[in-house]
Amino acid sequence: MIKLIVGKEGSGKTQALIEDANEAVKKTKGHIVFIDTHNTNMFQIDYKIRFMSLKDYTISSEDEFYGFLCGISASNYDTESIYIDELLRITAKPLEELKNFFEKLAILEMKYNINFIFTINNKSEELPEYLQKYIHTTLS
Repeated sequence: MIKLIVGKEGSGKTQALIEDANEAVKKTKGHIVFIDTHNTNMFQIDYKIRFMSLKDYTISSEDEFYGFLCGISASNYDTESIYIDELLRITAKPLEELKNFFEKLAILEMKYNINFIFTINNKSEELPEYLQKYIHTTLS
């Protein structure tokens, strides 16, 4: 399943993502990964969750990030959920240009049964049509 936590800057998206991940780890039998662009939230994440900071990797496009996600899923078939904070900062592209990324991600999700949960800094009503079905939480 692909889920989006959407809201304007400062609306609490990251905190909602952290809380969701910390709750999920209590119920999961597999592994959970939390990907962030920096280390700021590392100590808010449950120690059972694998925290990965992208500042340690050179990722500059959605294709590179997709490859990174494929590597995570290939390295551990027990991965149940991957939480990703600040997708637009990672890809450095507007949402209108990420349709192909989400199409490939949907195939990966179906093939390996991995949940992908993202934060998106935007108003839900301004999201492109192809993303509307993925909205999980809207914060204002």
